[in-house]
Amino acid sequence: MLAVMTVADQARTKSTYGLQWNRFRILRPEEDRATFRNRTALTADELAGRVVLDAGCGMGRYLRMAAELGPRIVVGMDLSEATRAATQLTSDLHTVAVVRGDLLRLPFAPGSFDHIYSIGVLDHTPDPRAAFLGLARLLKPGGRIAIWIYRKERPAVERIMDVHRAISRRLPLGLLLGLSKAAAPIGGLKRRLMGSRAWIVQRAGVALHLATIGVSMHPDPEVRVCDTLDWYAPGFLSRHTADEVRGWFRAAGLVEIEDLSALQTFFHEGQGHGINLAGRRPSEVSSA
Repeated sequence: MLAVMTVADQARTKSTYGLQWNRFRILRPEEDRATFRNRTALTADELAGRVVLDAGCGMGRYLRMAAELGPRIVVGMDLSEATRAATQLTSDLHTVAVVRGDLLRLPFAPGSFDHIYSIGVLDHTPDPRAAFLGLARLLKPGGRIAIWIYRKERPAVERIMDVHRAISRRLPLGLLLGLSKAAAPIGGLKRRLMGSRAWIVQRAGVALHLATIGVSMHPDPEVRVCDTLDWYAPGFLSRHTADEVRGWFRAAGLVEIEDLSALQTFFHEGQGHGINLAGRRPSEVSSA
């Protein structure tokens, strides 16, 4: 049933990210490097000479960060026309390849990759668990996968988000883009209010945030517009608990499951709100 519904249901996803990543070229190397380090915990020693998959590469900003660390090849895959932007952005990097594909119909053989990472992508699929299990099968023995997805909020906040998105995901993308641009000053105001030392001002910021919960508070106004569109526009945006996602890792037979959010140093406030786990496929036991 899933295979039948996916093609039609992901049309909105394709349109959203084709528009977003060919309209916005959000390349902020210092911030991207810090985010990549936090959300994958990959180092040059771990990536040197390895085969890597960026599962849902968007415009390719993390492809560039991975390529800096010396893999043999890093493959970026995306469902949408964002692959055009990713190809252009990485055209000077001979260790990067970009392909178009669906996380629920992976175009790679099992055991193809030493490392896989997926940053803010699985939660935009119709079935995040199935997408994750498919990715885990692509790991070589001893290979490692790291993912970041949205964290489930308390019930009252979840209801607010569901109401907002029940409306927004039915609006035309062009209209949502315009609204995201118009809302950028609101995100800046929320940031200032919530950063105030005065309790009553902070509370006002929290109230405004709940009323406009998908409006980004990123310090960069252009990124703020892009992030707001990313929240309101996609057809799918699921939130999850850490225990739930750990269950995916166990179901995939992965070991050494670790929470990468512990002890992270963020480039700016607000970057850490998500489920950020990594795990490894067991190494094959050689016969004596």
